Amino acid sequence: MILQNRWLRVWLSVVGGGTAVLLFLVLLWGQRLPSATAETADATQSNTTTTFGYGFNVAAWDTDLIQSIGFNWIKVFNMPGSRLPLNVLVRLSADYTDMADLDAFGNEIYQLALSGKGLVEAYEIGNEPNLDASYGWGTAPNAADYAQLLCTAYTKIKQADPNALVVSAGLAPTGRVSGNWNGHPGHNGLYQDEREYFKEFLAAGGGNCLDVVGYHPYGFSADYNAAPDVASADPTQNCTNGFCFRGVEKIYEIMQTNGLGNKQVWATEFGWLVEPPSNCLSDPGWQGRQWQIVSEAKQASNLAGAYTYATNNWPWMGAMFVFNLNFNQPGLYAECEQMRYYAVAGRQAETALRDMPKVKPTGELHVLPASIGLVITPTQQPYTATVPVIVSNVGESPFTYTVSLATGTSLTLTVVGGSGLNGTLNKGEQAQFSLMITSNGRSVGTYTSTMTITADANTTNSPINIPVSLYIFHQINNTYLPVITQP
Repeated sequence: MILQNRWLRVWLSVVGGGTAVLLFLVLLWGQRLPSATAETADATQSNTTTTFGYGFNVAAWDTDLIQSIGFNWIKVFNMPGSRLPLNVLVRLSADYTDMADLDAFGNEIYQLALSGKGLVEAYEIGNEPNLDASYGWGTAPNAADYAQLLCTAYTKIKQADPNALVVSAGLAPTGRVSGNWNGHPGHNGLYQDEREYFKEFLAAGGGNCLDVVGYHPYGFSADYNAAPDVASADPTQNCTNGFCFRGVEKIYEIMQTNGLGNKQVWATEFGWLVEPPSNCLSDPGWQGRQWQIVSEAKQASNLAGAYTYATNNWPWMGAMFVFNLNFNQPGLYAECEQMRYYAVAGRQAETALRDMPKVKPTGELHVLPASIGLVITPTQQPYTATVPVIVSNVGESPFTYTVSLATGTSLTLTVVGGSGLNGTLNKGEQAQFSLMITSNGRSVGTYTSTMTITADANTTNSPINIPVSLYIFHQINNTYLPVITQP
């Protein structure tokens, strides 16, 4: 059996005659052996969202409109100067020019993240780096170089704000690209197949420098439920080359193959293009795009359907950001700028997104310690130990909780002090109480009981059962092994 606390790890070996040998690997000089050892683990929260993220890419920061639609994230391209009433994803610039001076790039990222602490929840590092366009990498894409840039940004952001999430740049779906440019498969010297690029990125270690994988699963002409890589004469079901919303499934398959199946994907851009005025169809910016045009009604049903499909089928999808909310706002862009026609503001899609069912935010119960083990001899009785217990809400919504103690067991437990047997916790809050274990006149043996903490029905990770064990031995021999350092 292993009893563990923050500072030491104890191996308990039972030998004949009711004797226990405790072998200690001491991790700190001068650590006193307590009379009771509680098994604990440091509180750890996964670097992901606990509630699904509904977000918009925005031109104007219309937080009132976003909230009225029931969305909880905003993606912006400049740092906010104050706390917004939404979760914030900021896209930071990162391209090949930053490779010339990684130290300067890292220092700039550090200062930005420091200024965003408490204001920004997540940072997306770059945009579509598998493209060479001015909004992509800026030259022939190189996944290994981007991985190096991302790792620099990741390190600096975590130094400035350990709680901020780092999202890799959303990759652009290019379809399958033939050719092999300078040893890079799926590369024509101008852009690279996003799947081949992603594999090279992971091979270069990029997966170690992100909390979330970014991708841009635009719908093109296909409906939201079109199966990836399946050809069809029906444009609404044609996903040749992965040109459909569900093309992101292929990215996640690559993640699983490379040991990143525990990470989330965020669709940092996705959407469907609606028809512009007829005079725009001859505009150079629309050449090669016309096959993607859908009706406003189809845009609406596809966007709402995409959210429903993702939340029902993809537990690995953490957030989706529509491109876009309001790039069609008067005065921002020229009439024929194609980004205006992805916008949902004032179109049927705005109503559809407002009315669609959404995954409700939930609280998430977290309790320390995970179990409690106490070791004594009969001569230490009467014996009383109090063990601190911390109850936390690591989710998004408040919950109430109740502590219950098993009856009819061989060990009697009592809650004392602190928050007592029940309480309410808002997002990020914690409460503490003590669990008292008493023993008097017991003979050698093992005595057990259970403490259960139960939260509201809509709270995840509830109930939590904490096993409590009291081990009584005739004799305890302590053996200390050489000091080692904590990794």
